Amino acid sequence: MYSCVMSGTIFGIQGVLIQVEADLSDGLPGFHMVGYLSGEVRESSERIRTAIRNSGFELPPKRVVINLSPADIRKNGAGFDLPIAVAMLISLGYIPEAYTRDILFIGELGLNGAVLPMNGVLAIVDEAVKQGYRYVVVSTENANEASLIPGIHVIGVDSLEVLVQILNADVKITPIDSPHVMMIRADQSIRQKQDTIPQSFINFKDFKGQPLIRRAMEIAASGMHNILMTGPPGAGKTMAAKCLTGILPELNHEESMEITKIYSIRGLFDSRQGLIRTRPFRAPHHTITSTSLIGGGVYPVPGEITLAHHGVLFLDELPEFNKNVIEVLRQPLEDGHVVVNRLQASYHFPADVMLIAAMNPCPCGCYPDRTKCSCSVQQIRHYQGKVSRAILDRMDLMLRIQPVKYQDILDHKEEEDSEVIRERVCRVHRLQKKRYRKYGYYYNSQLTMDGIREFCVLDRESKDYMQSIFEKHDLSARGYHRLLKLARTIADMDGEEDIYIRHVSEAAAYRIIQE
Repeated sequence: MYSCVMSGTIFGIQGVLIQVEADLSDGLPGFHMVGYLSGEVRESSERIRTAIRNSGFELPPKRVVINLSPADIRKNGAGFDLPIAVAMLISLGYIPEAYTRDILFIGELGLNGAVLPMNGVLAIVDEAVKQGYRYVVVSTENANEASLIPGIHVIGVDSLEVLVQILNADVKITPIDSPHVMMIRADQSIRQKQDTIPQSFINFKDFKGQPLIRRAMEIAASGMHNILMTGPPGAGKTMAAKCLTGILPELNHEESMEITKIYSIRGLFDSRQGLIRTRPFRAPHHTITSTSLIGGGVYPVPGEITLAHHGVLFLDELPEFNKNVIEVLRQPLEDGHVVVNRLQASYHFPADVMLIAAMNPCPCGCYPDRTKCSCSVQQIRHYQGKVSRAILDRMDLMLRIQPVKYQDILDHKEEEDSEVIRERVCRVHRLQKKRYRKYGYYYNSQLTMDGIREFCVLDRESKDYMQSIFEKHDLSARGYHRLLKLARTIADMDGEEDIYIRHVSEAAAYRIIQE
């Protein structure tokens, strides 16, 4: 007997619906699965049959053929266990097929018939809503995550046996906490969904001295610009980077949903705390590989730069990273996304990030203080040469940091609170979003060439100054345009519609300070 139910899988960061077909017939007993399957899907046959038997259902010796379609999409993970088991039970007559229409099934099975959680449920359920499905069946652990998608009823189950009873109307299900989450265990409850607690960050009021860094961080946050900080150890580079998330606005709903999907796929999402609202801050160690940074693998998954999407990617001790790892950032920083190509398909991962990098001026960190630095000229050149001109070109602000003064450490003067700075940053963000609402981008750092020509117009004095800067410091075309976008942000912070010479000169000071 033939039966069919619907399930889903992950392709990149998008959910894809998969049709699960089962055919049980007389003949030589066997269990055959087809449909471009990964190893973990193929090995599920014994797990599914054992789970069905241990759930109290008789499994006669039949020839079982399972097909997952479409056949041109790779099926990964253990989330097909539940839909395959349901399809087989329909073919065996335990469940009427009409009762499974408009229902999506997702879940892994234990040998005892328990329905286990899996990663990536949010993206699959979102796609199910778009395709018009009314119900989704997941494990009780995944129910709260699935309920974050409006427009669909979520049925959380803890075992295959209970699911069959529900489908046959032998057990009544009732909403718990949310009208769209239905549970079937009296002792099982789900916390009501709420916004996540903001990530912990260092407050700028605890950041003593270094007014240059404070000003540069506010400019970067206002226009979502990249920063490179060079200075001796202990000057405050890492602490300043950790302060940055505290002055960035919260994610809007679309951004929040996109980030939450990514973290769900990677298994880093706590569904009890609702959608992720704070901008991510990722600080990978310098031993990271290029695949871990930008994403990939045999079955491509998002990397650190995608986990930092709409947030901050902090690379501390930048020259200590493998040079090849640094160079793979070129295209994502320019385009805002990563494309991972495989023979069968191409995977697109979003990567619209603020890159904050920090480095020492030399291997020992004390250059140019020759009373402390013992590095040779060749060592210094080799160390700084690990960061290529192409990467430097993608940095909007480049700061040379001086050590913190002793008086600043002891000074009890109260510094400006992060919340105060954040209010100014939010004001500039609102101004930019209003200005660019018809152009498809939100921040000055995202300006295209057409946007630069329209919104970064200079007067004669500013043009002459820019020409002298361009020729004296041998700026590239990319560097020139990034300088204009930085000047646009500084003008916005001053509340000016036009860009004046003072805005250009401050932007140039940040841009060429490393030259």
